[in-house]
Amino acid sequence: MGLAASQARFLCITARKADCEYKSTELAQQKLDITKQLGAISNEYSNAMNATKLMWSNDAVNGSYGMTYSLMMMPSAANDFNPYMITTSSGAIVLNGPYAAAAKAAGISKSGGIGSQESRDKFISALVPYGLITEDTAKAITLNDYEYKLNGNNLELDESSGTIGTTGVDWDPSAGMGRDPLNKSANVMSFADLCLSESMGLQTVDWAKMFVGDGQYTEKEFNNEKSRLNKLVTSANQGVRGITSDVINQLKRDLNNYKNNYTGDTNDQKYKDECARLESLINKAENISNIKDSDEQKQIILSIQAQLQKDLDSFNESVSAVSIDSKFNTSANSLNSDKNGGKEFSIVQSGVINHYKDEITNITIGDILAGDVVIMSNAGGTGNGSEKKFADQMVKLLDSFAAVFGYSNTKDLSGTGLNVDDASAKALKFAYTMVKNTFLRTTDMSNIGSRKNDHSMTENSAYTNAATSNRIGTDDSQQYYAVSLTNMLSSFLTYYDNALNGADSNFVVGKTTETSNYVTDYSGYCYVAQGDPNSVKQVHKKSVDFYDELYNNILEHGWREDTAIDDSEYLESAIKDGRYSMSSLNNDGYYYQTRYNETGYIVEVSDTDAIARAEAEFTSKKAELTYKEDSIDMKTKKLDAEISSLSTEYDTVKSLISKSIEKTFAMFSN
Repeated sequence: MGLAASQARFLCITARKADCEYKSTELAQQKLDITKQLGAISNEYSNAMNATKLMWSNDAVNGSYGMTYSLMMMPSAANDFNPYMITTSSGAIVLNGPYAAAAKAAGISKSGGIGSQESRDKFISALVPYGLITEDTAKAITLNDYEYKLNGNNLELDESSGTIGTTGVDWDPSAGMGRDPLNKSANVMSFADLCLSESMGLQTVDWAKMFVGDGQYTEKEFNNEKSRLNKLVTSANQGVRGITSDVINQLKRDLNNYKNNYTGDTNDQKYKDECARLESLINKAENISNIKDSDEQKQIILSIQAQLQKDLDSFNESVSAVSIDSKFNTSANSLNSDKNGGKEFSIVQSGVINHYKDEITNITIGDILAGDVVIMSNAGGTGNGSEKKFADQMVKLLDSFAAVFGYSNTKDLSGTGLNVDDASAKALKFAYTMVKNTFLRTTDMSNIGSRKNDHSMTENSAYTNAATSNRIGTDDSQQYYAVSLTNMLSSFLTYYDNALNGADSNFVVGKTTETSNYVTDYSGYCYVAQGDPNSVKQVHKKSVDFYDELYNNILEHGWREDTAIDDSEYLESAIKDGRYSMSSLNNDGYYYQTRYNETGYIVEVSDTDAIARAEAEFTSKKAELTYKEDSIDMKTKKLDAEISSLSTEYDTVKSLISKSIEKTFAMFSN
């Protein structure tokens, strides 16, 4: 029984030891796998530390943007209103879904073809339903106004459209095909540059805008128009070389004004004769340099001179100028209307009333932005509608300020001030709307404090309320109203930045100056403005050149559709690995195919986001694998201890069995 028990015990120990050794081998293999995984993620992390991404960087607009198809294929200041086209190795232009649909609508074969005015206009018009171009812009730059609509995913043409529009621009087959490139770029201005720029900061404030009526001229407008007409008369007196485009445009204006203002029957002979006379004069003026007969030239010049002098005399006789003299406090008297000489408005600069008309009329936009300018009115009084009247007057003043920066709700001011592309035009509209609806709302007027002294504006609560807030200020009796023009323009430019940059904007307009962070407080901020007098200014003229260049290159090189190209990661990957190339405008007016790193605005930078993600992922995986490795080590140690114990017991039992066998053999041998 002892031998049998020992043998049974020996078999159990042997089985357990073998099982432990097997598990130990398994753990060793698992640890080896973890070591390999640690090596793999370490290599991945090391590679990720070198991750790069493509950025679009244009110093002219002081911005760096992630690479997107729309950034390169939609006209804006960021790409200087020139398309940067993605191309295949064969040179075909890669189009996303909307552009491909427009190419099909224009009848352009994938292998290219011969263009026409009709095809080009269809190409541009077909972009409207996709939001790639506005309907107004499309109509402004196409001669044939086609109308497309989306029916599901299908682009359908309204067969009744295609009529000749009232405006439009001829297709230019040479755009991007060797014609000298147009200067369409914008300039970057610092805050100081903005304040000192002739087109914005140095523009003087036209105070009379607040109360001028329809059809009336302010004193400033009257003087400017009179000066312009005098210059035209002087120019015409210089002979043939003085018949400039400005002179010809004035003659065209005379014709249009006559047609628009004529109240009689347009079938009258008088009407027909005058129209014919002006049309003939315009035609002769346009072709005067081609006329060889000097006497005929003289007669034409005399006729032009007479017409321009007639314009000047008529203007002087029929137009009266609205001055600020009767409205503005330009004497040493106080703002108080009860005192002799007191008038409705006063301009307060840095807490001091400016009593001098010459100084008031020479206050510039830059003076307001860089200073502390408040306008005050004493035409208050509860229940007499003065709140609304003052707010309406301030809106008119805002209208004149906004026009300097390039916005008007009545006319196209593209190419003026900060209005350099569609994005900036929308941002200006947003800024104007926000200031009008928040800054100049009568319901937001303060109604606190008391009027202590009219001579010291800093002690007038209407002044202090206005100077410290982004609202109309008033005193407790609502006798006085005031607006900080400095805060109003600072708010306008801050809202402008908010619209351009969205959630990335670092600036905010609060109800008070304390809760606001104006963009004008940051001297390092850069404004993109229309500063080059020799560049193309109107946005629609920049846009038509953009689309002509794109259209002509599609005709020349053909096109391919790739609906995935709108995905920025796919686009970047395709460009970086060489599947697609870039095509950009050269100084000789042609587009050339290049690699992305040879294109001026595309830069390759470290992808900090990818690196951060890789680091976080590496840390997480490493922690997980380290935990598993430590757990395996603990299990291995336990198994090693058990194997050691089993080995000792194994040897002991084996020895007992051997001795039992020896004793048994010895017993039977005796």
